[in-house]
Amino acid sequence: MIRQILAAMSAPFVLAAVLAFSVLIGGLNLVGPAAAQKFSTVQPAGLAAPAEPPVPKAAAEKHQKQIIRTHTVVAGETLSDIAARYGVDIETLLAANPNISGETIYPGDELVILPQKGVLHTVDIGDTLWHLANLYGVDVERIREANGKQNDFLAIGEKVFIPGGRVRYSHVAARGANFRFIWPTQGEISSLFGQRWGRLHTGLDIANDIGTPVRAARAGRVIFTGWKGGYGYTVMIEHGAEYTTLYGHLADYVVTPGQYVQTGQVIAYMGNTGYSTGPHLHFEVRRGGQPINPLAVLP
Repeated sequence: MIRQILAAMSAPFVLAAVLAFSVLIGGLNLVGPAAAQKFSTVQPAGLAAPAEPPVPKAAAEKHQKQIIRTHTVVAGETLSDIAARYGVDIETLLAANPNISGETIYPGDELVILPQKGVLHTVDIGDTLWHLANLYGVDVERIREANGKQNDFLAIGEKVFIPGGRVRYSHVAARGANFRFIWPTQGEISSLFGQRWGRLHTGLDIANDIGTPVRAARAGRVIFTGWKGGYGYTVMIEHGAEYTTLYGHLADYVVTPGQYVQTGQVIAYMGNTGYSTGPHLHFEVRRGGQPINPLAVLP
């Protein structure tokens, strides 16, 4: 009977019937190759699509600038307390806060807190990342990462955190009995402290070419810049513990009153201004307002 029915049907009709039956039992995929490939990527119900591989933590954190905070001193706190609280050492606190006199702090003082042990460097003329890395003995890539830098550009006056760096001239050693300073410039000593021409020569004269950089002999606060009689153009810095330094006969200066400077920071350039016998720096160290022999506190 079935054979008779099929024989009576036309060939196209038979083919259509067979195809319909195949669809019903799921035995034939009627979509084209491109569509089949498209639909094959659809995830089964209840299953999430595979997640993108996570970005490595180290790569995500690279070049992320570390945060420098401030701390307001409260009554009863000491530098040791604050250093322990933030996981740094006293040397790091002192290096970041050159305005501290001795190790004395007062309620209300605002202290710069570095993210870890290290140094906060103020960029000067000629500074590069490679120079700073060599100066402080720290890998240049660590400096880039700590400051979120994508390139090596540095701006004059910019604050750069040197992770793990140490102060070039130790604040700890300088706070000993002799309260040490560094040499403020390069050159030859042309006149010592003491009696000269029938009167006291109150400083140390260091001769060199006009324009030779003059650096702060110790961290402190600038208290005077400008013309000062026979000293010519002059810079004076207050260092705490009743110490001040004076830099005379300058050609020019690059700091302003009230500015805090670091040990070794360029503050001026040697000149021949005022009552001068030739290009040189007249360098004075005063304690309690009275001049002392600079050689007593220089290395």
